[in-house]
Amino acid sequence: MSVEEMFERLEACDDEQLKEVKLWLFKESIRLRDEQHELEMDRQDFLTERENAREELRRYEEHLALKQRQLKREEDLIEQKHDVIKRGFEELDRDRQALNAREASMRAREAQLEERIAYTPDSSEVNDVLFRGADNILLLKKRYKDLMKMFHPDCLGGDTEMVKSLNKTYDRLIRECDSYGKRRRA
Repeated sequence: MSVEEMFERLEACDDEQLKEVKLWLFKESIRLRDEQHELEMDRQDFLTERENAREELRRYEEHLALKQRQLKREEDLIEQKHDVIKRGFEELDRDRQALNAREASMRAREAQLEERIAYTPDSSEVNDVLFRGADNILLLKKRYKDLMKMFHPDCLGGDTEMVKSLNKTYDRLIRECDSYGKRRRA
């Protein structure tokens, strides 16, 4: 229905019907005004909610950026710790290799010493060397006493076999001394 048709119908209406139409128009204009007011309020609420959502999004993005920076710092710290641990293990490995080399060197020395010890000249030759220069009985006794202090089994590094050998050599050298206490040369 067009506006012109409506005006024609309104002109054809009597006063009672016009009052009803006016009343209806008045109520309709109030209803439209209320709806417009509600729409404006809804629009304001929507704008407020949109601003709140934007603000919340901004705060969330800031929080996320902060967390990402913290995560990056933690990753860097973990990487640094990893590097420190890696360097520590490398240093430990170098120390272990040096220790193994030193241990091998010590074993080689020990083997050499054992070879030297395994080859010991005749004990009488050793004892003659130990008593060399003691050409009278007093020097012989002094040298014997000093050697016994060194090789006695109760001393550190003492050797029972060496003491027995020293005793035999000492007895032989004492017998070789003449009545004046001088060693006779053969």
